[in-house]
Amino acid sequence: MLTADDRPAVAELAPALRRATGLDPRSLARLRLRDDAATVLVRLPFGVLVSRTVRGAARAQPLDTPVRATDLLDWLDDAADVPEPRDLDWRTGVPPVAGWRRIETVPDEVIRGLVRTGALALKDAAPRVADALLDSVVLTATDDTGARAEITLRALSALIRMGFLPRDGHAYVDAAGRWLRVVAEYGTVYLEQPGQTLRLG
Repeated sequence: MLTADDRPAVAELAPALRRATGLDPRSLARLRLRDDAATVLVRLPFGVLVSRTVRGAARAQPLDTPVRATDLLDWLDDAADVPEPRDLDWRTGVPPVAGWRRIETVPDEVIRGLVRTGALALKDAAPRVADALLDSVVLTATDDTGARAEITLRALSALIRMGFLPRDGHAYVDAAGRWLRVVAEYGTVYLEQPGQTLRLG
């Protein structure tokens, strides 16, 4: 259970929680606290998982619990008691902690250009077409061994909407088994691809 000693670490995650609840007030947040870091994972309404990690949680007993993001924010604001666990409501897979392979580094301007182009295409699209556009591959990352990772507009849009990528920064495309992630300075976007693994050349 959360305690008052956890507040400083959780408070540093609040900006990501507020952005997520701005997109979906019903968002669930999976809070993970351990002795060296605090992480929150949130499933966004457009089908991707995002996370933010801060260092220095200083917790002797690890905690891993899903709660409503709004309940967590209310607790931080002293407007509610400790949030109730929502284990039965968490139906999303959880990405691995280790085993990630770096595929490519992508500049900020490339990602923003792809997202802008996608946003223009989405502006007047019908709902069914919009879903197809969001699922379209807009970035194919490769490394010098021939490994390939295909990143959708959905993932890059989430990276920008969550404010994870600073201007003039870089994002890093990694893969681990059936998972892909796009890592930026302030957070990470994950895509799970059931039945698929990293493509090797």
